[in-house]
Amino acid sequence: MPELPDVEFARRRLEGVLGGATITAAHSEDRRLLRPQSPRALARALVGREVREIGRRGKWLRILLDDGGRLFSHLGMTGWWVERDVDAPKERSERARIDVARGDGVSRSLRYLDARRFGRLIAANDDIPEWRTLGPDPLADGVDLGTLAAALTGSRRAVKDAIMDQTILAGIGNILATEALWHARIDPRSRSDALSRGDVAKIGRGLDKAIRQELDARAGVADDEWHDDWNRREFCPGSGHRRGTEVLEPISLS
Repeated sequence: MPELPDVEFARRRLEGVLGGATITAAHSEDRRLLRPQSPRALARALVGREVREIGRRGKWLRILLDDGGRLFSHLGMTGWWVERDVDAPKERSERARIDVARGDGVSRSLRYLDARRFGRLIAANDDIPEWRTLGPDPLADGVDLGTLAAALTGSRRAVKDAIMDQTILAGIGNILATEALWHARIDPRSRSDALSRGDVAKIGRGLDKAIRQELDARAGVADDEWHDDWNRREFCPGSGHRRGTEVLEPISLS
């Protein structure tokens, strides 16, 4: 499942195509993707609107429009956005498309691909509950050690389960949690309420390092190439090792 670095990578790619552009067409026939809305509702909400901002919190993307409306996108397990020519044929596993005209006169098409169809695409007039209930985003907001310590030490759950709670830290999934705890030298099975303040600080540093390593791994990679490799689930995004093997070398923490 995409985690924070994957979705941030997607956000940056979308920003390069959508930022300041006017939406000329929006189409999807996938009612599961759009639930509970209809395909017509998507077009009504988007067509003719100018894109003002592409944001992200955790694993959700938010596209703000000039009329105050917004479009939320969750990639689910296998979702991805790719850029195409407007006249390019429909893609395999294509579930939605958004065509735009940019200020430089160039028209482009964004296609949402999702083989397993666990993603979401929601047009709304305000922030949706799934967005509002998310906890702090470690990349956008940083990790407040006091807040994190209070959340972890007040829980009896295993620390890995706790830091994957989206109301505690938005965007942390299995891969990031595993890598961050490896950096911190903390057993993922440790009870959260047994952690010291020093342990929490190590987790904070581990999260920061894991996120930045994964973002660095994406630098200069074409979105199609990343989507294909990642969806095959053969390699760990951060290290390039096959899944099921050790992905990080031992390090020393100061």
